[in-house]
Amino acid sequence: MLSQREQHYVEELARRIAKMRSFLTDQPLPASEDATGWYKFLASLKEIQGNANNDVSFAATMMAKEYLLAQYGVASFDAAAKAQGAPGLDIDVRLPDGRRLVAEIKTTVPYKVNDLGAQQKAMFEKDFEKLVASRADVKLFLLTERSTYELMREARYRGKIPGVKVVLLPEGDAIAQ
Repeated sequence: MLSQREQHYVEELARRIAKMRSFLTDQPLPASEDATGWYKFLASLKEIQGNANNDVSFAATMMAKEYLLAQYGVASFDAAAKAQGAPGLDIDVRLPDGRRLVAEIKTTVPYKVNDLGAQQKAMFEKDFEKLVASRADVKLFLLTERSTYELMREARYRGKIPGVKVVLLPEGDAIAQ
């Protein structure tokens, strides 16, 4: 069941995708040597698209909502209530039994074949610190990419998030500590 805000977000996303589809169908590609034409074409596409990173994050938050409902019985979480990229924990809810659950969501694809890039590591460290410092009964690190999940299985990362359950969405595979 989608909240009104979630429904609105999905409708807006679908509208932009339909507009992109129409643009790509209706606009011929510029000639190979037409730099100005390519710039205008790509700038128009970018404008229609909006912030794709936020859209991907929203979809991941919707997957997290499904996971929270299935695993913890949380039915009141609104994935569109907090703006994507806003500071603070991605999820902070009360479970039906009154316990507090907090979570961070990552849609990151590792930059390197076998590790995160430097900027990715820095962002993960911030999320690790938020989770570890939180006074919550349940702490989740929710990931959407299997390659990132596999990295989090390694001791070099697991040791940084004691007491935090790492979950791969939508599968629900989990690494508990």
